[in-house]
Amino acid sequence: MTSPPRGARRRRPVLVPVASALAAAGVAVTALFGGFAEAAEEPPPKAEPGEVIDQGEFRTQFIKAIDTTEKDDFGGPKRYLELVLKVTNMGDETTSVGMLPKPDAKVPYLTGFARSLLRITPEIKTKYGPEVTVLSYGIKSQQLHPGITTTVVVKFDLEPAATAPEKIDLDVGSFVWDKVGARDETYYWQLVGEDKGDTFVPTVAARISLPVRQERG
Repeated sequence: MTSPPRGARRRRPVLVPVASALAAAGVAVTALFGGFAEAAEEPPPKAEPGEVIDQGEFRTQFIKAIDTTEKDDFGGPKRYLELVLKVTNMGDETTSVGMLPKPDAKVPYLTGFARSLLRITPEIKTKYGPEVTVLSYGIKSQQLHPGITTTVVVKFDLEPAATAPEKIDLDVGSFVWDKVGARDETYYWQLVGEDKGDTFVPTVAARISLPVRQERG
């Protein structure tokens, strides 16, 4: 069994039944107005650029979003939109940086860091999808080692004449150290969320807006 990570173990939030008296009062009020009213869902907490977000398994600082030009494999100019993050692995084991989830795709429980970037708005469409890498002393890798803060770059291809967005909005998820299920006693870091039938809906822990600025290489 994998050893528990540093810090207290946290479980998914559990819905608590409403007291009978409050429920009865609610029924009376809604009946009076001829139906049931749904409470508006509260927006997730907002984070500022440069703020460190506690994601359970990770501590992540969202540094910047840049429209930049770099040399491709043939020495020619290549344009990218890059998101630059500082990520600290708070667990006890090396984990993969992973890949971003596809828009509107089912997100699995067990996942690498990048799967916690739940949604990027506006959607940046690329032919092969974004590249996610860990940069440490100029060396690229796919691994996040425990207790070490490293730079993670999410890189999208941009066409030379494309107009980059003025800002990027990111919905960020979090992880919980928990069992896979009632029949599986193995503990893993899992995305916090809710099962809805055959679909898993991750919980947005924070929302952050990054202005996109130009940095020409």
